[in-house]
Amino acid sequence: MHLQAREFARVPLSLLTRLRLVLFGHEDLASIVFWATLVGLGGALASVVFRELIRLFTKLFTGYTTIGEHGSGLVGAASSLVWWHRALVPIVGGILAGAVLHFVGRTFESHKAVDYIEAVKVGDGKIGFRASILKSFASLLTISSGGSIGREGSMVQLAAMLGSRLGLLARAPVPRLRLMVACGVAAGIAAAYNAPISGALFASEIVLGSTTMESFGPLVIASVVSNSTMHRFLGYGAVFEFRHVVFASNWELIFYVFLGILLGHLAPPFLALLDFAKSQFVRLKLPLYWQLGLGGVIVGAISAFRPEVWGNGYSVVSQILQGQVLGLGLLIILLAKVLATAATVGSGGVGGVLTPSLFVGAAIGALFGGLFHGLMPHIASQPEAYALIGMGGFLAATTQAPLTSIMMIFEMTLDYNVVLPLMLACVTAHYTAKVYRKGQSVYHATLSRALVAEHGGDDWRLRTVEALVKPPAAVVSGTTNLADIYDQLPKRPLQRVYVTNGDDLVAWFDPRKVLERLQKGEIDWGLPAEAVSQPVNFALSPDMPLCEALDGFLREQATALPVTPGQWRHTLLGEVSRSDVLLAIQDRLTYPK
Repeated sequence: MHLQAREFARVPLSLLTRLRLVLFGHEDLASIVFWATLVGLGGALASVVFRELIRLFTKLFTGYTTIGEHGSGLVGAASSLVWWHRALVPIVGGILAGAVLHFVGRTFESHKAVDYIEAVKVGDGKIGFRASILKSFASLLTISSGGSIGREGSMVQLAAMLGSRLGLLARAPVPRLRLMVACGVAAGIAAAYNAPISGALFASEIVLGSTTMESFGPLVIASVVSNSTMHRFLGYGAVFEFRHVVFASNWELIFYVFLGILLGHLAPPFLALLDFAKSQFVRLKLPLYWQLGLGGVIVGAISAFRPEVWGNGYSVVSQILQGQVLGLGLLIILLAKVLATAATVGSGGVGGVLTPSLFVGAAIGALFGGLFHGLMPHIASQPEAYALIGMGGFLAATTQAPLTSIMMIFEMTLDYNVVLPLMLACVTAHYTAKVYRKGQSVYHATLSRALVAEHGGDDWRLRTVEALVKPPAAVVSGTTNLADIYDQLPKRPLQRVYVTNGDDLVAWFDPRKVLERLQKGEIDWGLPAEAVSQPVNFALSPDMPLCEALDGFLREQATALPVTPGQWRHTLLGEVSRSDVLLAIQDRLTYPK
């Protein structure tokens, strides 16, 4: 039952209200927790839909019905087909995906970014809805028809797009909107790999470019909610099947350093091959449907002999990690997978490259481990141990994100024994690969194209508070009594209630402190707002630099400040929160001109 303002004055603060004031001392914290939770939930559900659509479309392309996580995925579907059918499906899928991008994409042109990294690092956080759906559908056609590319790309893209749309719904300023997109990225990675910590770290290391609690906290919330939804409530299992790793000797740690060096040398050529394939397909100047169809021809021709190249290769990686694929056969599969991935990515196939990187790393690690185990069986562990470490090392070398790579493998195995060799291999691979390609990661091309195409290399980043202004949470007239004000206030914690005379800002008061005085009987509910207000000593202006605004927040010890046109004009334009200013300054520090 709703308590009227005067009745509420006679009742002590409820436990729930006190808890809200303790946990959510200001509106920003409460709102970002709420929206990050929604993003995590939406990202998980989008990932579920995409995964199930892959199952459906794979059945349509192949007639194969038992698409599972291990052993019977796309590779199982490919193996069940005769060779000519297996060669034909990627061609048909490539042509259909290209046709969707070529014909339908023309009607969905948008000024908004499509790639989530572009939207955060070189954009305003807005991701086109229709363009994202279109690219995800093209990715769906490519993956379910055997294209050698990861499904995680579209899962993350959809989650990031939902984060952007929810941010626009919440009227979030640019820094907060970028953060919500990053929350979507974290949710997508967590859902794809059953790795919530890695999801938050990926979004922090690669997308945002820095780790601060202002941004990392919401990433963790979105990631945990997404992972819990996928793997605890909906029952989806682990991505890969692992054996418990038993290391043969402490001396073999040096072998993992050598493995990291090897992976660091091999990752840049792998990325260079992908770039070369893209350039060669572009030189052909074919329409997209023929271009992706040609990529499908190459994948189909390879898969006629090696069906293991189909899809993201989860089932093959699981077999490698269980020691079921070794020696010359594994080397042939590795070379075939690299060529198939280059053909799919180079022809313009939409998808992720994280999973192909894990595949390549596992195969190289297993070959490396098999060699050393054969030479020194009492010192070197079984090849599958090196395959596991190879996954993390190659991922660190291609993404230039060693911390994310370490945590991802650890989370997927939950085996503490892998931590030491994994740390050695990932860091060594990272520093070795950094020597090549000027330290550019697999995501460098996205940022370079965006900077040139959209901004011409100009400094487009936030300089002032203008983009951070949002509508004030509560505005009242100075003559309105407190009882009416508290009946109309939003049912959420507020930092300030602004008191105006017409359109001019004249004062403000803290609603929590005034409420405490009312409950203690120090003041009466009939008092007008002006009687409990204090004058505005400092206000921001839209053209105020970020650092000057932050100085104002520190001086006033405020979490929110009003915005007026200037020193002598007092029209209330809106308010800016301290956390948004900190996020904007983080943008400036992370991406300097």
